[in-house]
Amino acid sequence: MKLGVIADIHGNDVALRAVLKHADRVGVDRWWALGDLVLFGPRPAEVLELLQGLPGISMLRGNTDRYVLTGEQPAPHATAADAVASVDLVERYGAMAAGIGWTRGVLDQAGLLASLTALPGQLRLQLPSGTTLLGVHASLRADDGPGGSGAASWLLLEDEGGTVNVTHFAEPFDVDAVVGDLRQRRHPNAEYIASILTAQAVSG
Repeated sequence: MKLGVIADIHGNDVALRAVLKHADRVGVDRWWALGDLVLFGPRPAEVLELLQGLPGISMLRGNTDRYVLTGEQPAPHATAADAVASVDLVERYGAMAAGIGWTRGVLDQAGLLASLTALPGQLRLQLPSGTTLLGVHASLRADDGPGGSGAASWLLLEDEGGTVNVTHFAEPFDVDAVVGDLRQRRHPNAEYIASILTAQAVSG
């Protein structure tokens, strides 16, 4: 069995397609998508449609998927006094809310918003060798955590009934195409996301 594992797609269909192109050559039998599927990138609906079409796909909920459903987000300040003292914090909170609203609207219009509600917080799978896999988004205790990469990373787990082999891949993707798409679709966080993607591409 060949299991492909991906997470933190964040609505970036260009990066996801880069992964799937390589995975087609490898011959992945089934997939896990471990959360943060839709928020921030320009194509949240297309990402969900691509994922739903994968063989043996199982998906779970990440913190940003939860934000899209509930409207909540982590407070960008430690105390109320911190927020009052910093206009930048208030602006960041407002920008995040705008991105959440934009993504929610796109998914609702595409009839895909409800598909996020049934996503579990964990996945389990027994491999042919008898090994049991546990999949979570960030940790067993929380669905949020730091991360970053200059490429589209994914894992391939191979198990033919003996040992489990794990291979990490990092696929380059067209950052400029993603940035252009963000701007064309008037994403409210376009410039912020563009700065992150560009910095990751340079450092990666």
